[in-house]
Amino acid sequence: MSGPGGRAIDTHAHIYPAGYLDLLEESGVPAASTAIARGIAADSTDADLSARLRWMDRANVETQIIAVTPQSPSGPQSSSSLAAARRINDEYATLVRRHPGRFLAYGAVPLPHVEESLAEIPRLFDELGCIGISLTTVLPGGLSPADKRFDPIWEALDERAATVNVHPTGSGALSPMINSRHLEWVNGAPVEDATAVLHLLKADIPRRYPNLRFHIAHLGGDLPFLVQRIEDNYTDWQAFPASPLGTLRTMWFDAANFHEPSLRLTVETFGADRVLAGSDHPYFQEEKYVRAFDYIRNARLPAEDIRAILSGNADSLYRVPSKEE
Repeated sequence: MSGPGGRAIDTHAHIYPAGYLDLLEESGVPAASTAIARGIAADSTDADLSARLRWMDRANVETQIIAVTPQSPSGPQSSSSLAAARRINDEYATLVRRHPGRFLAYGAVPLPHVEESLAEIPRLFDELGCIGISLTTVLPGGLSPADKRFDPIWEALDERAATVNVHPTGSGALSPMINSRHLEWVNGAPVEDATAVLHLLKADIPRRYPNLRFHIAHLGGDLPFLVQRIEDNYTDWQAFPASPLGTLRTMWFDAANFHEPSLRLTVETFGADRVLAGSDHPYFQEEKYVRAFDYIRNARLPAEDIRAILSGNADSLYRVPSKEE
């Protein structure tokens, strides 16, 4: 099956093996946190994977990039968190091997446990073949990924020219204004996306570690909409160490948003070469999964931009040769 713009690469998808979720709970992660990942056809069972692959074919999706965030191996104990990280990274690597060309994986690290994360990073890239890592916007204890204590992590990732996916947690950016009305995902998730990126810019992490490649979820939240306001904060009040707009234009933003005007705004603001197709599967399945790519195929954008968003930009970001080449 083929549609306008051809094949797609889905850069924003999740698989949540039940055994891994059980291990998270055993390590001290509250069951309330893992509940959103259960019972939604997102397991690694043959039945769930078969259904997933059928709908990937329906949507003309060649490959899914899978990440376990926000179900990260970030329990209170360092040793059990590392064990959970190893468990999910091994299982993801097995899925990639068993389904060649259909899946690629972002690895997981047991932050905020720095030494354990540093121990897992070489294994992710050297042994398991992960294409990058996925980090949450908020770490346990309300820590920001831009906190100075995580500089060794950024240094290790920079040495490997890693792709870093930034994904929200559903904690509503720790805001009572969001969480008291149960807006953790509908509004809180994009707020987390944008706020975490602004933390990275404030800490000058993209410039301090220039080999990193950042992939931000959900079109970057409100960043495309607010970019002039953010840039003025830099030019008029020196609130950032470098031009936010200039730095944002070095990042990638997935299109798991599904609103064409927002997609076009992001293309106009950051460039068509900075946008990636993405579905947020399993939270959007079946016909809404197909919609995640058809809304790009049918967007009022030049054909070359549509092809780039559907697959070309991901091919370049992950350095994966296209089968069409």
